[in-house]
Amino acid sequence: MRNFLTAGFNESGQNNLDNQGGVVGPENDPVINDLITIFTSPGTFNPTLTEATVLVIGGGGGAANRGGGAGAGGARLGVNHPLPGSPVPVSIGAGGAGDGPFPWSNGSGSGSSFGAASPISTTGGGRGGNRPYPPAQNDGPRKNGTPGGSGGGGARQFSSSPGTSGGSGIGGEGNPGGNGTVDWGGYSGSGGGYSASGGGPGPGGDGLNVTPYFPGQTFGKLEPDGNYWVAGGGVSSTGGGAGGNGGGDIGEAGVPGSGGGGGSSYGSDGGAGGPGGVYINEPQAGPSRSSGLWTLKAQYTAKINGNWPG
Repeated sequence: MRNFLTAGFNESGQNNLDNQGGVVGPENDPVINDLITIFTSPGTFNPTLTEATVLVIGGGGGAANRGGGAGAGGARLGVNHPLPGSPVPVSIGAGGAGDGPFPWSNGSGSGSSFGAASPISTTGGGRGGNRPYPPAQNDGPRKNGTPGGSGGGGARQFSSSPGTSGGSGIGGEGNPGGNGTVDWGGYSGSGGGYSASGGGPGPGGDGLNVTPYFPGQTFGKLEPDGNYWVAGGGVSSTGGGAGGNGGGDIGEAGVPGSGGGGGSSYGSDGGAGGPGGVYINEPQAGPSRSSGLWTLKAQYTAKINGNWPG
């Protein structure tokens, strides 16, 4: 039925289609789906349309044992973002490593990019700060959370040490991590996320709910609200609660493709940051269907209204 229309039909001749015989069947509307392209590794994007929704997420930071939660990878969302008429290079940021106690090697994430004529780039998430354990192994330069797209949380320190600061975030990409305090009853800070700062104490900062922008897709972290989230901050080992929506819980790594920060842990290794991703939604450029049985009039009407799959 998709090629049933004959050249030369026009709107004034539509009444001639009314007497084409009866067709019995469900009256379904045509469906023209969005075209969603997902990158979790470097590649090249070939545009179909001239604009799209584009989401770019950097790799999340890594957390460590007994330390601060890690910051989320920076995220930027462009709605109706212009697309060029040529291929677009895409790069994907890695998540930072998570690890155990001294000697520490947890690290920050790296950035991602969508290199169109109007490029979008992001920054990796900051690592969580490290708590000296035992005290003689104090390594002051690593006690604070590291800056990033979202900053890592500061670690708690022994009573002879001052409190710590969370790493700063980048405006438009994320938020800062939470601060830590002195030890013996103190706490570490949690990582910042796309939508909120990290707590000190408290859960990690919330990320971005991607379900409204990429309906039907399952990338990111599925949260109890039934939506998928990305770029959430990781929880600290002593902050209480969980990672922010899209971030790592206690000792948990960020979900691949989410840019979520790793969650710290007191009794096990801290979680690694989730690698980043690039996601493009070109509206009504995807697979189409026109299921059911159609009268000529209904088919013709859908065609002239621009709602018949080509």
